[in-house]
Amino acid sequence: MVQNPRQAYGALFVVIVAAISGVIIAAGFVAPEFVIRGATFWLFIGAVGVMVVCAIISWLADLPGILAREFGSNGGDH
Repeated sequence: MVQNPRQAYGALFVVIVAAISGVIIAAGFVAPEFVIRGATFWLFIGAVGVMVVCAIISWLADLPGILAREFGSNGGDH
C-alpha cells in the first residue's frame, strides 16, 4: 500500500513522462530524416528539454528511492 500517494504517483508520473520523451528521442536516432522535417523537429527538441527537466527532478527528489519505498516489495503489506 502506498504511504504517501501524492509523492508516489508524482514520482511515477515523472518516470512515465521521461519514458515517453525517451521514445521520442530514440525515434530521432532511428529515423532522423523524419525528425528533421517540420514540426517533428520541435517535438524532438521539446522531448530533449523535458528529459533534462525530468533528470533534474529525479536528482533533486531522489525518485528511485521514492519509487522503491512506495512501490517496492517489502515482504507484504503492513
